[in-house]
Amino acid sequence: MNMHYRQGLFIMLLCFIMATMGLAQQQSWNMNFKGGILMPGTVTVEGFDVDTEMGWTANTAFDALLAEKFSMGGFFSYSGTESEGGESANILAIGGTFKARFTLKGGTQLRPGLIMAYQMTTGDAFDDVDGLDVGFTFEVVFPLQDHNALVGELGFTSQPAGGNEDADVTWAPILYLTFGYEFGG
Repeated sequence: MNMHYRQGLFIMLLCFIMATMGLAQQQSWNMNFKGGILMPGTVTVEGFDVDTEMGWTANTAFDALLAEKFSMGGFFSYSGTESEGGESANILAIGGTFKARFTLKGGTQLRPGLIMAYQMTTGDAFDDVDGLDVGFTFEVVFPLQDHNALVGELGFTSQPAGGNEDADVTWAPILYLTFGYEFGG
């Protein structure tokens, strides 16, 4: 991706996150920190498939409640994996979320949602790769006292479009599973 595209996408995401934070001052909000595993997957580089091993992932998300059962927010994710050949890769994603919120008896909350992000991948054996992350998230939130909670998330990351000057780099959905802590107001 060229530099102007990256700058435009970064400015768009920054405005999205700032708008969400502004909305949170008027509405309920929550922020969580999670860590977990990135499942194995297949990355396609110019028509050739490269299989990845199980890796790790960590993320933080900020959501503002826009309606009783809908929130919008921003997130930051950082993951690491390696190919079956032993070459490592790190993936940084910065983007936004759209989540439905369904509260069950006892206060447990289910939050299915969509994610869209700008994704940057670095590695040992290739030039940096930029791409579009389109994914799904499903959070289960177990409330504690004072707007705090334990949270688990099952989701996937994908890259339907992306690459660098040398090659197109894409991947189909790759699952991840994380657990963490949430606080809010």
